[in-house]
Amino acid sequence: MNAIPSDAVQVRITSDGICFIDEEYFTPPPGVTLNEAVLAHLQLEAAALEVPIRAVIQDEQAQYTTSIQVNTDGTSHPLDDETPVPHKPNLPQPTVVPTPAAPPHTTDPVPADRPYEPLPEPYRGRLASTCAIANQNRFAEAAHEADQLLAELSSQYGPTHLYTLAVALVRGDIAWLSQDYQYGLQIWTFIARSWHLHLGPQHSTTVRAVGNALGCWGRLQPEGTKASAPHVVKLLQDITIPNADLAVQAINQWAQRTTLAN
Repeated sequence: MNAIPSDAVQVRITSDGICFIDEEYFTPPPGVTLNEAVLAHLQLEAAALEVPIRAVIQDEQAQYTTSIQVNTDGTSHPLDDETPVPHKPNLPQPTVVPTPAAPPHTTDPVPADRPYEPLPEPYRGRLASTCAIANQNRFAEAAHEADQLLAELSSQYGPTHLYTLAVALVRGDIAWLSQDYQYGLQIWTFIARSWHLHLGPQHSTTVRAVGNALGCWGRLQPEGTKASAPHVVKLLQDITIPNADLAVQAINQWAQRTTLAN
C-alpha cells in the first residue's frame, strides 16, 4: 500500500451508518447515497484547494478500510491497488435522483400514508426530466425547471404538501451539487421545518434535512456565514435534533471569536 500522508482526510462510517469527515458529522442530501455524497465532498475540496485530496475511508458497516486520491478534475483512484481490500467501496459520480416513492437511507421508513406519496402526472415525468438535466451538470436549467415545479405545486397543493416536498428535495440536491450554498441553506431550512411538522424532530428525515442546512451554512463565504448564524441557531432551537445544544454552543463560540477578531 502506498504511504498515506498524516494530513489525509479521515472518513469514518460507523456501524449504524453515521458518517464523520475529519471528526465532523456529515450527512448526504436526500436522493444521494452516502458514498456519492462523500465523493462529491472530496471533489469539491480538491477543486477549491486546487490540489489532489487523499482520503482514508473506514467503513465499519462493510468492515473495510481503504484509501483514495481525488484529483482536481474530479477523477479519483484507489491508492492501495497493491493490497486487495475486501468489500471495496463503490464511489460513483454524484447524481440527483427523484425520490417521491420512498425516503432514502432511513432506518425508520416513513409510513406509506404520509410523505412520499407518488407524484401525479405530469409532475412525476417533469421531475424525472429535471433530474436527468441535473445529471448532465446543467444545473442552472435544472434549477429553473425545479423552481417552476415548486411554484405550481405550492400553488395547487400548498408549500408543505408531500408533493411539493418531493420536488424540494431534488431542488436541494441541485443547490448542493452546484455549490449554491446560500440557496441550499434556505431550502434545506424550509425542508427541515416542513418535515418537522410532518414527522417531529427525532425522525431521521428531519435530522438529515437539518444536517444538510448546517452543511450548506458551513460552506458559505465568511460574510454569509456570519450573517446567517442567528438563523441557523434559531433553526436548532426550534428543531431539537440530537446534539442540537452542542451545535448551538459551537456556533455561538465561533460567532464570539469572529466578533473579537474584528
